[in-house]
Formats: sequence, C-alpha cells, structure tokens
Amino acid sequence: MLLCLVFLVTGVQAQSVGSILKKKANKVIDKTVDKSLDKIEGKETKTVTGGDSEEVVVASAEINKPIENFIDPGTAVFVDDFDNERPTEFPSKWTQLSGTMQNSQVVALGKKEGVVEFVTSGRLKPTFKNDNYLGDSFKIEIQVYFHEKGNEAYTLNFKNKNRQHGAYQLTIRSTGIVPAGSSSEFARMPYDLAPGWRTIQISFNKGITKASYEGFQLINIPRLNKGGDNFLTEFTHLEISGLSPSKNNTMINYVAIAHGGLPLYKKLIADGKLIMNNINFQVNSYTLKPDSYTVLDGIAAMMTEHPEISLNVQGHTDTDGSKSSNQSLSENRAKSVMKYLVSKGVPANRLSSQGYGEDKPLETGNSAEVKAKNRRVEFVLQK
Repeated sequence: MLLCLVFLVTGVQAQSVGSILKKKANKVIDKTVDKSLDKIEGKETKTVTGGDSEEVVVASAEINKPIENFIDPGTAVFVDDFDNERPTEFPSKWTQLSGTMQNSQVVALGKKEGVVEFVTSGRLKPTFKNDNYLGDSFKIEIQVYFHEKGNEAYTLNFKNKNRQHGAYQLTIRSTGIVPAGSSSEFARMPYDLAPGWRTIQISFNKGITKASYEGFQLINIPRLNKGGDNFLTEFTHLEISGLSPSKNNTMINYVAIAHGGLPLYKKLIADGKLIMNNINFQVNSYTLKPDSYTVLDGIAAMMTEHPEISLNVQGHTDTDGSKSSNQSLSENRAKSVMKYLVSKGVPANRLSSQGYGEDKPLETGNSAEVKAKNRRVEFVLQK
C-alpha cells in the first residue's frame, strides 16, 4: 500500500520536545510507513566489502526497524520535527546556506506532520552560537521522504572547521547510503521500498562510524578516513544538503543530534547555557538530594578548569502550588546550588543566582512529562 500525502497550509499543532523524542525514537516507523512495507522476503545475513576501510553489512530481515531509544532525550543537543513552524516560512532553528527551503505540512496515516521541503536543491545547518557541538562522539537520527522520482538525495556533511580536509559526507538515496560520495561504495538496501519515509540512524565514536537505514546496518567503518593517513576522529558541526527532482520536493520531518559524552564546557560554549533536569531536591524544599552531588561536582570541576567562566544559576519550577511559593522555591533552590559550588572551591564572585518560578516553562501542559522537564536548574554563561 502506498502512502498518499496531502499538503496543507494551515496552522501547526504544537508538540513538546519530550514527547517528540519519545514518539520519534520509539515509534518512528508507525507514523509514516504502512506496516505492510515492513515485511520482506528472505532472512539471510550477508557482508559485502565496499572499500579499503569500509565494511558494508546487510542485516537480518527480523530486525528491520529503527533502533528504539536511539536518541536519549537527556543527551540531545538539537531536536526539530518542524511541527511548530509556520508554513511557507524558513525553519526557525536552521541557517540557510544555499538553495530554497520552506516549512510545509503533510498528512500521513491520519496524522499532521510538519516538514521542511527543498523547493530547489540546497543546503542548511542547525543554528548554534558556535559551530563546535559534535566532537568525537555523537549520534544523529533523521527522517527523509523519497518520491522514487528523479535523482533524489540527502547528504549529511560532517564538517571540521578546525582542520583542513577534515570533512566527510554520507549521501542518503532511496535505495541505500553512499559513503564519502563514492558510487563504487554504495551500500544498498537488500530489497526495494515503496515511496515513503526513511529513518536513518548514525553513530560516530572517534572514527568508528555506523549507519542504519530502516533498521538495516549498511555502514560499519572501523576507522574513518579519506585515503592515506587522513583519519577523521572528530567533527565540529553538521550541514544537510537536499537534492530535489523536478516537481517533487524532497522533505525532512525530523532531525535529532545527541552527544555521547559532550564535555560540559563545549556544550556551555555552544549553547550559552546548561539545562539540567538531574539536579534534584526534596519535595517542596530547597534541600539538595545526594544524587545531585555528582552532577554538581562536574560543574565545579569545569569551572575550576576554566577560571574565565562565570555562571548565573537559575532555578525553575513546574506549575504545582501557588505562583508566589514557586517563585520563592526557585530562588532558594538556585541559592542552594550556588552554595554547594562555593563549598567545592568555586569563588563566589564567579557565581550569581536567580529564580524564575513557573514563569519560563520550556513546554506548556499539565502532563507529568512536561512538569518534569520544567523543573530544572540552568547555568547561564555570563559575558
């Protein structure tokens, strides 16, 4: 059964980042692809050599679905499903590098989905204050659409602005993944897919590169290189290119970037702040729980290692209780965090504290998930 996509230009229904991650990571295939497309013939596993440093693996048919919980919400540094965007505008979390792109909406299996479509072939990148957020260990999950018409393609361009000839790319086509732009190393899917959404999941760890396509691991590169001794062990940022065939705009409806150990300092410099949901207090109290000490010890160690850093500690609560009590609670919790850091050797003149109560929620709603996300401590970099 082929999916029938209907484009809309109506308002967008907002969704929380937390629910997006849960829905996209755990049930990503159910929302866009008819279940009949998941069934294939044959259950053989085979390995094909695709080059000097690349092993192309075709996985068993029994596991042809995207990896569940591939992106841990706690490690995500960037998430966008384009649902909160105004159609025909450029996506707000991205920077245009070339070509023409715009927000749009589609209906797939009865659900309205936000997308960014490439009106012409072009390139864009996630917007960060500093393009230095990937490092040597990260994961990327992306969903793209193929009409199966023309020369459709999406290319993930991994950049290293600190190193000449330090870039690498993986090109996603309707039938597989092309590493480094070399058609001779095309890692193909073991069966043909009907037009529809594809889920690609990529992990990178100091040069070890793996990429799965609809649950099939097509790429397994033990040492990423571009020939000779030019081994690539880290990148700074990501750019995404889309190649649109005539009259059939290519589309992306979900991108998530997570880090498997991004140093606090790099994350702070990249985002300008650290948002922590794992600093815990006693209920209706500003007394720190012992399980918060390890997290705060890491903040203290970072500040000791980088004496140029000054932080504003900001407390935030959910909407339970009165507004005045939440305001007072947030202020006292921020002060408690500041006092703990001072007790660990951080000079008091490099810290300040502030409470916002329930006034600056990250998400709106009354669910337990939303409330847990809004109860947080932020460390904001002071200029």
